Amino acid sequence: MTDPLSRLRARTSVLHRQLETCAAFSRLTRDDVSPADVTKALSIFHAFYHGLEDELMRRLAATPFAHLYRPRRALLAVDLATLGAPLPVAAEVCLPASAAGLLGVVYAVEGSALGGQVLGGHLCRCLGEDFAGSLAYFNAFAGGTHWQLLLRVLTDTLHEENAVDSVGDGASLVFSSLIGLAAETGPA
Repeated sequence: MTDPLSRLRARTSVLHRQLETCAAFSRLTRDDVSPADVTKALSIFHAFYHGLEDELMRRLAATPFAHLYRPRRALLAVDLATLGAPLPVAAEVCLPASAAGLLGVVYAVEGSALGGQVLGGHLCRCLGEDFAGSLAYFNAFAGGTHWQLLLRVLTDTLHEENAVDSVGDGASLVFSSLIGLAAETGPA
């Protein structure tokens, strides 16, 4: 497995699978998903992005990767307000020091937008079109053009020495932070 992108995916696959199996997130894929399930997941995401986003954007501004991150916290705040839920306290998120590590954070976050598109459609089907107004976070980033741009930049970066490890550390930080937040909030 010499392709650096394949090595990155293999390096992060265990944490990625663990995240997908967290009750707070796996409930979203079920046909009997409830508004409470969505609210819980959105609250976890908001706590994460509230703790991450300002510092990530500040640090990315000093790298060639600033254009690759699309803010999410405001979308989550709107969704939670629509659902009548309070905004959670910001989580403590410790960002990687290197630009490649920050790119890893962006890779994991932007990759989740692809799954969010699928989840948004599923949630509308299960909860009804009236619920769509509560799903801006899942539906905001439709289309794969941005993802293709990110993959081109990522692939170029992964060929640099030790980049797979640094990018993998950044992506793993996203997965492990969300796993930890889901565990702190308890079972769905």
